[in-house]
Amino acid sequence: MKKHLLVLLVALAALIIIGVGVIIAVKGGGKSKTASNDDYVLIIGQGVEGSLCQSPFYIAFEQKLFEAEGLNYDIFRMDIGTGMNHLTTGAVDVSVNLMATVIQPIANGLDIKIPLAIHTGCVKIVTKKDSGIKTVKDLKGKKIGVESMNSSRRVVPSRVLAKEGLKPEGHNADVEWVIFPTSELPLALERGFVDAVGLGEPAASIIEAEGNVRVIIDSASDDYLKDEFCCVVTARSKVVEEHPEAVAKYLRALQKASKFVQENPDEAARIITEKKYVPGEVATNAAVLKTFNYKASVSEALTALENNIYDLKKIGLIAADIDADSVIKYTFIAIPGVPDSLYKK
Repeated sequence: MKKHLLVLLVALAALIIIGVGVIIAVKGGGKSKTASNDDYVLIIGQGVEGSLCQSPFYIAFEQKLFEAEGLNYDIFRMDIGTGMNHLTTGAVDVSVNLMATVIQPIANGLDIKIPLAIHTGCVKIVTKKDSGIKTVKDLKGKKIGVESMNSSRRVVPSRVLAKEGLKPEGHNADVEWVIFPTSELPLALERGFVDAVGLGEPAASIIEAEGNVRVIIDSASDDYLKDEFCCVVTARSKVVEEHPEAVAKYLRALQKASKFVQENPDEAARIITEKKYVPGEVATNAAVLKTFNYKASVSEALTALENNIYDLKKIGLIAADIDADSVIKYTFIAIPGVPDSLYKK
């Protein structure tokens, strides 16, 4: 009896594993993963939580731009903040990530390449209107809520704080970073558990539209950050080396989708909102898209990588003995067949 029960449990476990695999690996426009090396199926990591940062991906998917490039692909759904883990394990080949969240992992040895920057903007620090906080310097001595210590909502504001002469990290830091789940950050602010919170889009603009918060830092308009691209493509070094054309197809599709978003923000907002890729209202999302620069660029990926790694080294978010120039040289790559930009400079 026990032997039969054991066999039944093993069989059940196998079925569960197979079922999970079906749920996680959502079939895209390509063939099965058993395709030959000459017809590689690129595994694209995509967050289960929608954001305006991912707008070009949604547009590329809806307009079948990956298929137009002849790309065979599968989509792997990822929880927020797990992108680097899935790249490390090989569960995904490529994904779009905020540059700020990538610097610490690559400084610690994560073997990835950054071949394209997608857009500017993304991050806001907001406070209650009656908090008395009106400038970046007013954040001194305050608590700032973020979803993780490696979050872009912590890293990006840290750079701005340092630029304003505050100490964002380490012993005797001028601010205290407090961790809350992403969905609970607005409530933590409302109830006074923190003095300010870091949010992405469209979450920041949704609560901003309610009229009860003041924006203290906005990476889309801050003088120090407004021209710097925040979101970049990250790719496993091995797949770039072994299947550069597959990666190039993916990048070209994203460039075309980014161009659509740049030139048609109202229509892009309508598509991604009505298709439930992102929360919020069409008008609100369109207004946010108009504050971003979606002129996807290869060279801007290098500039953003340089800016971030040098700043984070000064701040202390990466070790002082890291050879920044070597990390930059190894990580950035311009893949043959991918134009620097679809816009003339």
